Formats: sequence, C-alpha cells, structure tokens
Amino acid sequence: MFRFKFTTSILLLLLGFAPVASADGVAWTLHGMLFSDGATASGSFVYDASTNTVSAVDITTTSGSLFEGATYTTVDPSFTPLPSDIGVVVLLLPDFTASSALELEFFTSNTFATPENLTNAGGTVFTALNEFVCLNPACTSVNDLRGTIGDGTVTGTVSTPETSTLLLLAMGLPGLYILRRR
Repeated sequence: MFRFKFTTSILLLLLGFAPVASADGVAWTLHGMLFSDGATASGSFVYDASTNTVSAVDITTTSGSLFEGATYTTVDPSFTPLPSDIGVVVLLLPDFTASSALELEFFTSNTFATPENLTNAGGTVFTALNEFVCLNPACTSVNDLRGTIGDGTVTGTVSTPETSTLLLLAMGLPGLYILRRR
C-alpha cells in the first residue's frame, strides 16, 4: 500500500510540473476575396487575441482595373490592430507616401453591418478588404481605391500543441507500477 501511495504521489507531482499549453495565436486564411475591379486577394496572417498582436502577414492582391496589386507582409504601424479591424502594409518604411496598404474588417454576417472580433478559438468570420494608397508619411490619410464584394471570409485554425514529455512519463508510471507488482 505504501508503494501505491508513493507512486501516486510521484505521478501527481510530475503532472503538476507538466507545462501548460500556451496559445501563440491563430492562423487565419482568406477565402473568396473578390475586389470590385475583378482582382482577388489570398493569403494568411496570425492573430493572437490575448495580446492583440498580428504576425506572419502574407497577403497578396492581384492586378485589377483600379489597382495593380501588392504583397503585404507587415502591420501598418500607424494603425493599431483591433480584434475587428487590421491594417497591413507592404514594408515598414519611414515614409508611407504613395505606398499600398490594405485594411481587413471582420463581421458577424455577409451584410457587413455588425463588427466581429477575431478570437483564439478560430472559426469562420465574414471579411471585407479595402485596398488604398497612403497620401502622407504616416499613412493616416488615404486614397481608397477598391473594396471587396461578395461573401469573403477568413478561417482561423487553432494548432494543437504536442503532449509534453513529462506528461507522457507521468502517464507511463502506473503501467510500470503494475509490471513491478507482478
């Protein structure tokens, strides 16, 4: 009986030291993004709702009749990310005058009336994009060139963390105890 209690105590101790999974954000992928001038947008970004940060931006827009398109790789420094509205730019520059920028807005339905916050739970959210050109160095004044039409969405996929080594070891201890008793 003493050995059983000792083994159980060790098991509980190891489970207490097992690392807790932490979210690094959710990877969101664009789907069905069609602009008013016939161009499209595709790509992805990572949004972490717990820290309100955007990373790993990789969004490309194609050429259309109003705009030649661009590849966006970073968050607009003059535009604080919001859970329902994110601005991205091509590159971090000291002067954004005449450079491209893209705004992503998230909504509860395809009526695009009620904003929806991205979360770390993932899922599918209706999305509207606006692509424009910055008119001043800080990109606080813009020339709105085109917006998306239709039912574009972003889908967030939550990655499942791997089981920790300590947890696997702790799960194996009862089996070792049973083998030892035999």
